[in-house]
Amino acid sequence: MEFKKIFESKEIKELRAQAKAMPDDPAVHFNLGAAYEKSGREKEAILEFEETLKGNPKSAEAHFNLAILYESVSQGEKAVLHILQAGNLFSNKNDQVNKVEARGLLRKYYRKFNIKPEDFPSIDLIIQER
Repeated sequence: MEFKKIFESKEIKELRAQAKAMPDDPAVHFNLGAAYEKSGREKEAILEFEETLKGNPKSAEAHFNLAILYESVSQGEKAVLHILQAGNLFSNKNDQVNKVEARGLLRKYYRKFNIKPEDFPSIDLIIQER
Protein backbone atom coordinates (compact mmCIF):
# COMPACT_ATOMS: atom_id res chain seq x y z
CA MET A 1 0.00 0.00 0.00
CA GLU A 2 2.75 2.43 0.88
CA PHE A 3 4.51 1.72 -2.43
CA LYS A 4 1.33 2.59 -4.34
CA LYS A 5 1.06 5.97 -2.59
CA ILE A 6 4.67 6.78 -3.49
CA PHE A 7 4.04 5.76 -7.12
CA GLU A 8 0.87 7.87 -7.34
CA SER A 9 2.62 10.85 -5.83
CA LYS A 10 5.34 10.58 -8.46
CA GLU A 11 2.73 10.31 -11.22
CA ILE A 12 0.86 13.34 -9.91
CA LYS A 13 4.09 15.29 -9.49
CA GLU A 14 5.05 14.62 -13.11
CA LEU A 15 1.60 15.52 -14.39
CA ARG A 16 1.56 18.72 -12.34
CA ALA A 17 4.89 19.69 -13.90
CA GLN A 18 3.39 19.07 -17.36
CA ALA A 19 0.34 21.18 -16.49
CA LYS A 20 2.59 23.99 -15.33
CA ALA A 21 4.64 23.78 -18.54
CA MET A 22 1.54 23.52 -20.77
CA PRO A 23 -1.25 25.32 -18.88
CA ASP A 24 -3.49 25.63 -21.96
CA ASP A 25 -3.38 21.93 -22.89
CA PRO A 26 -6.71 20.33 -21.93
CA ALA A 27 -5.30 16.80 -22.30
CA VAL A 28 -2.69 17.47 -19.62
CA HIS A 29 -5.36 18.76 -17.22
CA PHE A 30 -7.55 15.75 -18.02
CA ASN A 31 -4.73 13.33 -17.22
CA LEU A 32 -3.93 15.16 -13.98
CA GLY A 33 -7.61 15.11 -13.04
CA ALA A 34 -7.74 11.37 -13.67
CA ALA A 35 -4.66 10.83 -11.50
CA TYR A 36 -6.17 12.88 -8.68
CA GLU A 37 -9.46 10.99 -9.02
CA LYS A 38 -7.65 7.66 -8.89
CA SER A 39 -5.89 8.67 -5.69
CA GLY A 40 -9.12 9.83 -4.02
CA ARG A 41 -8.39 13.55 -4.20
CA GLU A 42 -11.82 14.63 -5.43
CA LYS A 43 -11.45 18.39 -5.01
CA GLU A 44 -8.21 18.54 -6.99
CA ALA A 45 -9.70 16.25 -9.63
CA ILE A 46 -12.72 18.53 -9.99
CA LEU A 47 -10.48 21.56 -10.48
CA GLU A 48 -8.47 19.80 -13.19
CA PHE A 49 -11.51 18.52 -15.09
CA GLU A 50 -13.03 22.03 -14.93
CA GLU A 51 -9.72 23.31 -16.32
CA THR A 52 -9.99 20.70 -19.08
CA LEU A 53 -13.36 22.12 -20.07
CA LYS A 54 -11.93 25.64 -20.38
CA GLY A 55 -9.75 24.40 -23.23
CA ASN A 56 -12.10 21.71 -24.54
CA PRO A 57 -15.70 22.47 -23.56
CA LYS A 58 -17.02 19.57 -25.64
CA SER A 59 -15.08 16.90 -23.76
CA ALA A 60 -17.80 14.37 -22.99
CA GLU A 61 -15.31 12.43 -20.87
CA ALA A 62 -14.47 15.44 -18.69
CA HIS A 63 -18.17 16.17 -18.16
CA PHE A 64 -18.77 12.50 -17.32
CA ASN A 65 -15.94 12.43 -14.77
CA LEU A 66 -17.11 15.71 -13.25
CA ALA A 67 -20.61 14.29 -12.84
CA ILE A 68 -19.26 11.30 -10.92
CA LEU A 69 -17.04 13.51 -8.78
CA TYR A 70 -19.79 16.02 -8.00
CA GLU A 71 -22.06 13.11 -7.05
CA SER A 72 -19.36 11.82 -4.69
CA VAL A 73 -19.17 15.19 -2.90
CA SER A 74 -22.98 15.51 -2.77
CA GLN A 75 -23.30 18.38 -5.24
CA GLY A 76 -26.37 17.00 -7.00
CA GLU A 77 -27.22 19.87 -9.30
CA LYS A 78 -23.69 20.01 -10.68
CA ALA A 79 -23.66 16.21 -11.06
CA VAL A 80 -26.92 16.35 -13.04
CA LEU A 81 -25.73 19.26 -15.17
CA HIS A 82 -22.50 17.52 -16.16
CA ILE A 83 -24.09 14.10 -16.79
CA LEU A 84 -26.68 15.79 -19.03
CA GLN A 85 -23.90 17.47 -20.98
CA ALA A 86 -21.90 14.24 -21.17
CA GLY A 87 -24.89 12.32 -22.47
CA ASN A 88 -25.62 14.93 -25.13
CA LEU A 89 -21.99 15.06 -26.23
CA PHE A 90 -21.71 11.26 -26.36
CA SER A 91 -24.88 11.26 -28.46
CA ASN A 92 -23.38 13.84 -30.83
CA LYS A 93 -20.35 11.55 -31.24
CA ASN A 94 -22.61 8.51 -31.84
CA ASP A 95 -21.08 6.85 -28.76
CA GLN A 96 -24.12 4.84 -27.80
CA VAL A 97 -22.47 2.83 -25.01
CA ASN A 98 -21.40 5.89 -23.04
CA LYS A 99 -24.64 7.70 -23.88
CA VAL A 100 -26.65 4.86 -22.33
CA GLU A 101 -24.36 4.81 -19.28
CA ALA A 102 -24.76 8.60 -18.87
CA ARG A 103 -28.55 8.30 -19.11
CA GLY A 104 -28.51 5.61 -16.42
CA LEU A 105 -26.47 7.83 -14.13
CA LEU A 106 -28.80 10.74 -14.88
CA ARG A 107 -31.78 8.71 -13.63
CA LYS A 108 -29.79 7.70 -10.56
CA TYR A 109 -28.84 11.31 -9.78
CA TYR A 110 -32.42 12.53 -10.25
CA ARG A 111 -33.56 9.98 -7.63
CA LYS A 112 -30.62 10.40 -5.27
CA PHE A 113 -30.77 14.19 -5.13
CA ASN A 114 -34.55 14.49 -5.55
CA ILE A 115 -34.16 16.59 -8.70
CA LYS A 116 -36.68 16.65 -11.53
CA PRO A 117 -35.89 17.12 -15.24
CA GLU A 118 -37.97 20.30 -15.28
CA ASP A 119 -35.53 21.78 -12.74
CA PHE A 120 -33.16 22.20 -15.70
CA PRO A 121 -35.30 23.95 -18.35
CA SER A 122 -32.42 25.83 -19.91
CA ILE A 123 -29.95 22.94 -20.27
CA ASP A 124 -29.71 23.50 -24.05
CA LEU A 125 -28.71 27.11 -23.47
CA ILE A 126 -26.10 26.10 -20.90
CA ILE A 127 -24.60 23.57 -23.31
CA GLN A 128 -24.51 26.11 -26.15
CA GLU A 129 -22.68 28.61 -23.96
CA ARG A 130 -19.76 26.24 -23.36
